[in-house]
Amino acid sequence: MTTKPKKLAVINDLSGYGRCALSVSIPVISALGVQACPIPTAILSNHTGFPSEYKYDFTDHMKPYIEAWEQLKISFDGIMTGYMNYDEQVKITAEFIEKFKRPSTLVLVDPAMADHGRLYRGFTPEYAGYIRERLIRQATIIKPNLTEACILTDVDYDSVMELMKEHTMRKLKARLMYMVEKLRSYGPQKIVITGIERNGRIINVIADGGDISFLNTKKAGENRPGTGDIFCSILGASVMQGMSLERSVKKASEFVSRCIAISEEAKIPVNEGVIFEKILDKLACTSYSN
Repeated sequence: MTTKPKKLAVINDLSGYGRCALSVSIPVISALGVQACPIPTAILSNHTGFPSEYKYDFTDHMKPYIEAWEQLKISFDGIMTGYMNYDEQVKITAEFIEKFKRPSTLVLVDPAMADHGRLYRGFTPEYAGYIRERLIRQATIIKPNLTEACILTDVDYDSVMELMKEHTMRKLKARLMYMVEKLRSYGPQKIVITGIERNGRIINVIADGGDISFLNTKKAGENRPGTGDIFCSILGASVMQGMSLERSVKKASEFVSRCIAISEEAKIPVNEGVIFEKILDKLACTSYSN
């Protein structure tokens, strides 16, 4: 007998062009057999990596949108958060989690606010603290990149980059494990730190309870918009379907790597994201390999 798909509420912006945020999350989550239920934070003609864009801020509409779901008594098996522009959006999202979270609900927080050693334009250290206090404390899993992990744990990013240059991984792993333990102290016991580049490889740190592992994937090409959204969507939907955290990270890493590789082969401009449409059917497999 066919079972009902699990439902994942996805809070992020909607960009009409550029393959990122909800535009990639909805098809990826659906391909994995989970129902994606979006809450837009903003509607953009295209993501902000292009020279110009039209943007409609959805902040004032988020509460009545959510209240309509409350009236319908909709419940969710998972909640996934992505990029937010304002403190008010963080507050609304935190309240949404508090209202809809049940003991079995997966809450996956992507603290999308920084990269390459610095906060995104318009974000402040106070905003990072707000994310930590309002969202991370409620999370089941958090997925910061290296810069975000440094900011959230008050670790100097440049000092970590210096450790990258050393011949051995011993000191780097020790620093990363320290960051994991500090992130755990905020509440979540499942942590994935992504995007650590070293010697042509991408390292992901995976902490699942007391276990910490390091997953290496060959770097396939340039960093592109939307890859973090695809990664997070695969991670959340796979864990919801019963896959282990480590296997879910491996699946996400391999799929994103393949998407980047075929985008490089097709000479797709970086700001157009990655070609994922051609291999979306592969996600239905239990495991995905290059």
